[in-house]
Amino acid sequence: STAPTLRGLDWVSRASQNLRVRAMGNAIPGAPRSTTRKVSQEGGMSLDQLTTMTTRKFRYGHRLSHLFKPSKLWEITTAVFFGTAVGQYSFLSIIALVLLIIGTIVWALASGGTADYDTSLDHSIWLSYTTFIDTGTQTGVSADQSEKVKFIVVVLSGLGFIFNLTFLSVVVDNVRTLLDRLYTRYSQLFARKHVVILGWTNKTLFLVDELISMFIETGGKGDIIIMGNSISRYEMLRTVELTFRRRNPPKPRGVRIRVWEGDSAEEDDLTRLSINTARFVVCLSEAEDPRMADAQVLETLLSLLSLDADDQVTGTVIAELRTSDGQNVVNELDHTSDEDVLGVQSAHAVHKVIAFNALRPGVGEALIELISFEGNNFFFENVDTTLIGMTFGELQHHFPLCVLCGVHSSKAKGAMSTEVLIAPSALRKVQPGDRLLLIAMDRRAIEDAGAEGKSTGCLPFNERAVVASGSSPAAKNTGRRDSVQAATAVRVRDIKQQPWLRQTVLIIGWRSAREMADLVRVLSKMLLPGSEIHFLSAVDESVREAALREEMGFITALTDLAGGVSSVSIVHHTGSPLASGAIELLPLRIAAVAIVIADPGSLTLVEDKDLYVKGAARLRDARVFHITTLLRKAAPLMRIVPMYEDILTYRLLRRKDVFIESGTGVNAVLHRNSLETGLIAMQADDPTLVFVFSQIISLESGSKEHKIFSIPFDKAWLEAGQYTEGESWPELSFYDVADAMFNEHGHVLVGYLDASAVDCVLNPENKARPRTWLPTDELLLMRGHGDSKGTRGGSGGGFSLFSAT
Repeated sequence: STAPTLRGLDWVSRASQNLRVRAMGNAIPGAPRSTTRKVSQEGGMSLDQLTTMTTRKFRYGHRLSHLFKPSKLWEITTAVFFGTAVGQYSFLSIIALVLLIIGTIVWALASGGTADYDTSLDHSIWLSYTTFIDTGTQTGVSADQSEKVKFIVVVLSGLGFIFNLTFLSVVVDNVRTLLDRLYTRYSQLFARKHVVILGWTNKTLFLVDELISMFIETGGKGDIIIMGNSISRYEMLRTVELTFRRRNPPKPRGVRIRVWEGDSAEEDDLTRLSINTARFVVCLSEAEDPRMADAQVLETLLSLLSLDADDQVTGTVIAELRTSDGQNVVNELDHTSDEDVLGVQSAHAVHKVIAFNALRPGVGEALIELISFEGNNFFFENVDTTLIGMTFGELQHHFPLCVLCGVHSSKAKGAMSTEVLIAPSALRKVQPGDRLLLIAMDRRAIEDAGAEGKSTGCLPFNERAVVASGSSPAAKNTGRRDSVQAATAVRVRDIKQQPWLRQTVLIIGWRSAREMADLVRVLSKMLLPGSEIHFLSAVDESVREAALREEMGFITALTDLAGGVSSVSIVHHTGSPLASGAIELLPLRIAAVAIVIADPGSLTLVEDKDLYVKGAARLRDARVFHITTLLRKAAPLMRIVPMYEDILTYRLLRRKDVFIESGTGVNAVLHRNSLETGLIAMQADDPTLVFVFSQIISLESGSKEHKIFSIPFDKAWLEAGQYTEGESWPELSFYDVADAMFNEHGHVLVGYLDASAVDCVLNPENKARPRTWLPTDELLLMRGHGDSKGTRGGSGGGFSLFSAT
């Protein structure tokens, strides 16, 4: 291999000497030797340039010489014949030609011919071709032919059959590839008035479930299109079918769930969903980190807003956001763009629901029911012409199957556009254009209730109480009533004399720093001064403290809103929540409630941590259930609020009450994804309802008086002036108690928490039926508006002790 190289170098050396000699002849006499390397006066090249040029030419020629090596030629030939479609067809054609030639030669030399085909060249070629192409040609050979002829025909026919199968399979595969390319390029889902969900996350199936409930409730139909790129289209479709195959109630036939694999940030993928005719578009994020999630949602929004004029979204765009900064950006996009872009901070609202469920169980259960489309919900009803001019107090019993909560006015005095008044003054008159805010099971209940309310009258409170009981209140005295009366008197005295104690809340587990900081901020606004929040997590204590301080100004957030001083203490404990020994580190004996969250720090294997990031919701739910079980054994009487995420876990726990009620304690099961998607579906149904819900759970007021609150029945009855010591207790209907609350304080009674069954009853069906009230029953009330006045002249401020319940 070195011989060509040595010969080449020798050639270069001789060429260099010749050039040097010629250059010396053109040199200037008397000039230095170095001038011979410069360009001549006639414009020639110097010796160095000529040497370099010839060396490069040699190297290039030497570089091309390896292409003619047998090994390289074979590599190129195989690449052409086997690596390209034209080469494959050429290779198969060569094989067919070879087989035809072999068949012709064999027939001409070895068969001896038949009566139809002799051994001539023409007959041999034709027999070889027909037998090779059409396997049925062999059936034309009679049975009395020689064995040699039969053997040759069978072999030629078999080889042709195998070749034809191979050739046709290649053709079919290429055609299939071409059709796949055309499908990928031109495929599109055609639909109108449909719902588009962008993003396959742990919330997607919950959102689909809420949308199905919305379609069932409204009697509508349409398509629900889901687009994601985290898993294949087949996996998405399979998951949807397995999830909703046994749904109760079943999915209506007019509602179709369709899936599409694509990127929500790509304009081409968005236009394939008929997004310009969609009723509304929901943007979800697959990221766990709140900031990254908002960045993904904003990327999707920008892609939607940058579509061509013919493909622009005509419906409402709903974006799920995690941070207030993301909400501000979406609000700015809504102001500057022609599309309706609405942002929903569902995670922040869910944290408030968690806090209410942990510290105010009755209110929390009512909020959960109001979020979901299953059970009672908020509805807006346009005012009928017959109701114009009537006061809010006169309409309290106009809808027997509903609870009237407020008025949405589009012509409110002093308001820029619209105003929603929750529990307004009893003297507030209904005006044209107003909408009534109601709590009802469905819209049919509102229509039936309106028709019934037009034909029935309402008795005053005192008369209705007598009619409902069938006798005077004093006639209902029983031994049980006397015991209830005695217990109530003692309880009222204890309430008046005993100061409120601090509360201890346990948070077991850890999520992202932003979410935990937001949850702590919400709890700090609801807890009494001197309360404590204890964290238990496998995440290092210093990491948690630094994360909380960095996210939201931790020390500033934990301040008393009235006094401006720190009111809540944070205590960190380090340990795996899956171990009973770590749980014993917590103050279980004095704790009022424990909130259980899946802890990524408890995952010891790297693979498990990757699964957490990818969204293994079912695995996290198993850990939450494990922690809840250990906690229930360690603290049987404590209220536990576990947070689940997976939709299959959600359905399992709904069917199996044994997982909810264990021993003497109660597990207030919450499904985070279900609550968040419920708010998104509410935004899609009527954005004003989300505004109403946000006002109800608002904690931004300057006091602890929340818009929705609960109070024990005995204390409410005492403060309302309906009970004095020594007086007997009548059996009261829901209307009786509601009238007393509204007439005295302007508060609207929406339901109650039955202490005997530990069950929240929202919007009771038979409100006129008397029931036996226990002193420990809790009334669920909407606080009266600032200018509310009861019919007895009471102010909307209401109960003096309500802020502490």
